[in-house]
Amino acid sequence: MIRPRLSKVAGGTRLTTDLVNDIINRTEYAADLLRQYKLTAGNQMYVEPHYDGTRVSYLQPVGGGTTPTQPISPAYRIVGYATVGGLIRGFIYNGSTFTDIIYPGASGTTIPYGIDGLNIVGRAFRSGVTIGFLYNGSTFTDIIYPGATYTQAYGISGSNIVGEVFLIPPNKGFLYNGSTFTDIIYPGAFQTLAYGIDGLNIVGRTFRSGVTIGFLYNGSTFTDIIYPGASATIANGIDGSNIVGFATVGGTNRGFLYNGSTFTDIIYPEATQTQAINIDGSNVVGFAQVAGTDIGFLYNGSTFEDIIYPGATSTQAFGIG
Repeated sequence: MIRPRLSKVAGGTRLTTDLVNDIINRTEYAADLLRQYKLTAGNQMYVEPHYDGTRVSYLQPVGGGTTPTQPISPAYRIVGYATVGGLIRGFIYNGSTFTDIIYPGASGTTIPYGIDGLNIVGRAFRSGVTIGFLYNGSTFTDIIYPGATYTQAYGISGSNIVGEVFLIPPNKGFLYNGSTFTDIIYPGAFQTLAYGIDGLNIVGRTFRSGVTIGFLYNGSTFTDIIYPGASATIANGIDGSNIVGFATVGGTNRGFLYNGSTFTDIIYPEATQTQAINIDGSNVVGFAQVAGTDIGFLYNGSTFEDIIYPGATSTQAFGIG
């Protein structure tokens, strides 16, 4: 159906929810941009990427009402898993509601690790085989490295997916573009695991000369990421020039943000362990151990927000997008 041309809207006019949704529906490209960049328009409205698609969820009155003292925070979608009654269940969380993610027929756990827009990647256990998956909100697509009985998908950026495969020792990382697998192997290392991807840049960890180190890989060159004084450094997530992960110092894990030159600690208050897993803009997700219990968190650079699945004894947040 060809819809009538929309009239131009004068500056300062308050847009109705229906009108904005109509604009979004008209152009898939615009909807994708809004979803990816979480467009904020003059702190007056934001478009929230809901589980069932991108829709306007809030409008602040224009030319009236109270002007917010702080910008309206963009919405987020977080994936992870929780342990409930001794069983593990994957979830997606939109800031208020948890929705389970369950791979059909999987006899073991379904764990989502990464998210980009509406697409989620992870792993499931089916018929004695660990398989990676891509989930678009309604359909699961298997990601299986040829000949492998163990494939895990950890990160996604656009159509590119990274993960880990086990054939015969050692494990190796991979980049998958929807049709072709490309091995990611750190030179001289015993193992390579690829955890996060943003554009052409991939982060992960490797085991070299008896030490676990993080890395940044741009498709041709590996750059080491080593937290000062750490016995192990793991790079988990990347967004632009910012990388998050965790380092083991004195037997304790501490999360970090690394901008290419400086490490900044991310430590959940009163936690004995903190692991930063992924990053989107200024938001970091991960989990911390407090009094022996894992608690998922969202960290905006100054404040921690707990992510706890109802009734769970453990909640871990892995991906944000």
